[in-house]
Amino acid sequence: MAVANPTQPVIPSQPKRRTTSRAVHLVDRLTTGVITLGGLLVIVAVLGIMVYLVSVVIPLFRGATVQPASHYTLFPAGVPDLLFIELNEYKTHGLYLERSGRLVLFDARSGQTLREQTLVPATATITAFARTLRGGHVAFGFANGTVQIGTIHLRADDVAARLDDPVPLGKPDVAVRLLDYKVSDRREVFTAWKDDGELYWDEVTRRENMLTGKITLRVAKHQLPFTPAATPPAFLLQNAQGDQVFLGWRDGVVRRYDLRRIAEPVVAEELDLVADDAQLTDVRFMFGDQSIIATDSAGGVTAWFRVERPQAGTSDGYQLVAAHRLAAHAAAVSSVGLSARDKGLLTGTTSGEIYLRHMTSEQVLGRVAAPAEVRHLQITPKADGIFALDAQGTAWLWDVDNPHPETTWRTIFGKVWYEGYNHPDYTWQSSSGNDDFEPKFSLIPLIFGTLKATVYSLAFAVPIALLAAIYTSQFLDKRLRPIVKSGIETMASLPSVVLGFVAALVLAPLVENWVVACLTMFAALPLVILFWGYAWQTLPQRLIQRYSGWPQFVLLIGLVLVAVGVARTVAGPVERIVFQGDFKAWLDGRVGTGAPGIAILSWPWWLAVVWFAQRKWIAERLNVRAIQWSRGKTGVVELLRLAGILAVTTALATLAGVALAGAGLDPRGSLVGTYVQRNTLVVGFVMGFAVIPIIYTISEDALTSVPEHLKSASLGCGATPWQTAVRVIVPVAMSGIFSAVMIGLGRAVGETM
Repeated sequence: MAVANPTQPVIPSQPKRRTTSRAVHLVDRLTTGVITLGGLLVIVAVLGIMVYLVSVVIPLFRGATVQPASHYTLFPAGVPDLLFIELNEYKTHGLYLERSGRLVLFDARSGQTLREQTLVPATATITAFARTLRGGHVAFGFANGTVQIGTIHLRADDVAARLDDPVPLGKPDVAVRLLDYKVSDRREVFTAWKDDGELYWDEVTRRENMLTGKITLRVAKHQLPFTPAATPPAFLLQNAQGDQVFLGWRDGVVRRYDLRRIAEPVVAEELDLVADDAQLTDVRFMFGDQSIIATDSAGGVTAWFRVERPQAGTSDGYQLVAAHRLAAHAAAVSSVGLSARDKGLLTGTTSGEIYLRHMTSEQVLGRVAAPAEVRHLQITPKADGIFALDAQGTAWLWDVDNPHPETTWRTIFGKVWYEGYNHPDYTWQSSSGNDDFEPKFSLIPLIFGTLKATVYSLAFAVPIALLAAIYTSQFLDKRLRPIVKSGIETMASLPSVVLGFVAALVLAPLVENWVVACLTMFAALPLVILFWGYAWQTLPQRLIQRYSGWPQFVLLIGLVLVAVGVARTVAGPVERIVFQGDFKAWLDGRVGTGAPGIAILSWPWWLAVVWFAQRKWIAERLNVRAIQWSRGKTGVVELLRLAGILAVTTALATLAGVALAGAGLDPRGSLVGTYVQRNTLVVGFVMGFAVIPIIYTISEDALTSVPEHLKSASLGCGATPWQTAVRVIVPVAMSGIFSAVMIGLGRAVGETM
């Protein structure tokens, strides 16, 4: 029998080693791959969105694409004296009118004559002609002193012409040399200058016989004052409203007539449109009849329009200014073609150079050339083609792709001088009541409007949300905390569309009627709560303990109502004393000085200076002595200290306002604008309701998540609950609070873009 050796060590049995199954490894690898693939797909999707947006934006800054379509000899025997030539919107048929009255319809692809007719008798001599940019309205002036108006419409493959009965002007057999004709929804007018120096402005009224259908013209004739010059005038323009007439000479001098009171017409101003060494080659109204394009023999192209200049001394308070100086040609400008859809134009020169331009953006969109002097130009009705006729009788047609003529970096991010504006400005107005006005695409107002609305929203929401989060997480009774938190979080369910609707229809008119009370509310609410907070410390300890919890919460709600009453009560005296009795008139600069505005704007900065100064020289000494004081005495001293800080701050701000206003500084018109009903203050109120729940919820969760032992340690060391909350809890939760503010910022920016 074997005997065990007692000295031999006993080796414990090893447990059976478990191995991870292949299925677990497979699932782990599969999950890792899916998560990695999902992350990569998210990155690819974001990059794809960015690439798509870039691909959409890049075409905005490309010029027009101009491709040659066809050319042919339209006039083999030489170019006749043409009054106009044009193509239809399909670029299949063309129409031209000779001074002899011969109207010809031709094939725009080959130049073959399709149809012709004579509009005027052979005995009539056309001495002047005018045609509207849209509508096909025409006017003829004759050597016998008559004017005949009508329409010439170029259709898809046909032409329709109609002329009314001639209208005699002034002395017979005195030729009408210059003529312009405009038709609008409100009136039909034409202006004519005759060889004897008489200038007429006539308004046409049409009356239709209900039985025969015959239309009878009634012309109200008015003679305008005309002072002869060394040479006869060469250009005559009038706007569609009929209240402005322009008479121009070859040397560049232009007279502008003010016809607002047609019974008393006056020459509003006289100015020179070209340099001394140049001759005026053409003057035309751009589409919309606001801007005048003037071209000269030096190759200059300038856009002029009226702006309000009360100091100019003109009869109507307006002055013609050179708002856009476009790129000049190397040769004299011989022809101009205008777009009937936008502010586009063509300019051709004696050397055959042709520029496709846009007036507002001042850019040259395309350049083409003809072998000889350009006699006639047209931007086709759909703005998709260029038609030119040169001095050799050759017709040229180019196809144009020009989707974004008004877009440049300058029109989007720079100042642009728009029609009717007194100076270049940042303006956003993507559409208007009609096509006469320029679209305005400056993003600066949108960017700064978004930033301003965001700042006001956060200025309203962040203090309320953070202080509410601190109060509910650190001071409010635990039984009320879920109720208050749920109520505030419910605010997040309000759609921004509903908030905007309420703001526009309810809040904006209310704030307009009580604007001073709303502004004083910003001062009354924190002051009432602060004074009550200091006064609360003066109460006996037993009362403080008895009324803590929900009674204190109800009391705070009552204090808000008290603050509203205080703001409403003091609003009237504040408006009378500070703003001369009318706050809106003060904003407009009609009453008072800029001292109140300077004082209000500088008040927060003076408060910071006074606060830090008193902490260094007063607060430290009071804290040393307060150790020996009772609770009530300490509360009274702190209350007086707060009152002193506010009084000194107000005095310093007032003195600064009076001094700076006396030196000529006035924030009105720069930092402070005129009052409009839907202003940023209203936006701040409304967006605050949308942002407060987000900031409050995240901040409250961050403050509640601070470990309890930190709070207990602070209180155990003798710190007050307020000191514990501000100096211990808030710094620890600062990352969560910062996240809350950033998310609220994102919501505010997203809702106000």
